[in-house]
Amino acid sequence: MKVLFLSILLLFITIIVGLVTSFVEPFDTVVSKLENDAGFFSMLFFLLNHYIYCKKTHTSLKVDTSNWLFTYKLGWNDYFEDIDLSYNEGNEIHYVGHKSIIEEYPILEYKNYIHDFYKYNQKTKNAIDSIKSNLNLFNNYDSIFIRRGDKLGEESVLITEEKYVDLLLHHNPFCSYIFLQTDDYNCYLNIKKYVETKQLDIRVETLCDKDSVGVIVHNRQREILNNASVHNEHNKDYLTSIKDKLNTTKAVEDMSPDEKYKHVMDMIIGIDILIHSNICITDYQSNVARFIKLKHVSPEKVYDVNSPDKDIDYTKNICPAFSF
Repeated sequence: MKVLFLSILLLFITIIVGLVTSFVEPFDTVVSKLENDAGFFSMLFFLLNHYIYCKKTHTSLKVDTSNWLFTYKLGWNDYFEDIDLSYNEGNEIHYVGHKSIIEEYPILEYKNYIHDFYKYNQKTKNAIDSIKSNLNLFNNYDSIFIRRGDKLGEESVLITEEKYVDLLLHHNPFCSYIFLQTDDYNCYLNIKKYVETKQLDIRVETLCDKDSVGVIVHNRQREILNNASVHNEHNKDYLTSIKDKLNTTKAVEDMSPDEKYKHVMDMIIGIDILIHSNICITDYQSNVARFIKLKHVSPEKVYDVNSPDKDIDYTKNICPAFSF
């Protein structure tokens, strides 16, 4: 009786394993759909998840940008080299989009694969080189990244600019050049004022437009920003002070193709400057900041103002679009 029971149990386990194996068997082709419902780097991280899966399983990958919010003319190829992967293509196609995880990977996998995945086309390379030359940024410099705008509605807590500068000076007391990448020109004004008040011999540069008080990707985020006392009490005073300007800021979804292209290129160029800086101070409240951490030439020199003495856990199984 015992032998019969064990035989039935073994047969049952074999069937279950077979079902699981067939379920996770690689698809012939994965089509990753870049959509219009999220920010640039949020979608990028999910696309990277799909890319990792396809590289590891030798599955063909196609990128569908027909409905991508940030398309100018060519979609992904407006800014980057083609990332389609071609293996043995078949008839079984799996469509995935934003917030779709095919398989969980540790953060280290995203860090390792991001360099093969995120490659500029020649036009983008030329634009980056031109801006760096104009700013004389081929020498040693440090950087700060601050994302505000619609992030202050619910996702982020406002951090004063002084904290970023103080942490930078802690790691480099001899800092002489700060490149600031931000979507809020007030950050630049406040850092300049702080540097002058402390009588520091530091040059501060930014590419941020002087009229910008933050990026708004979708118009639906305006109501949240206008009701900060309900959604994010901590940011209420600041959002109230810039409310009028925020309400006149054109959302990315309302931009013309030319305006979208400029918006994305300004972002890509600024981020490239950040990832080649000596030290970068940021916070990990946004997808952009988490991308900078993983793509930086020296990730150990990217510091989070909220946890300045703690590095991220690269063994953690999570898509960086969610958090670190």
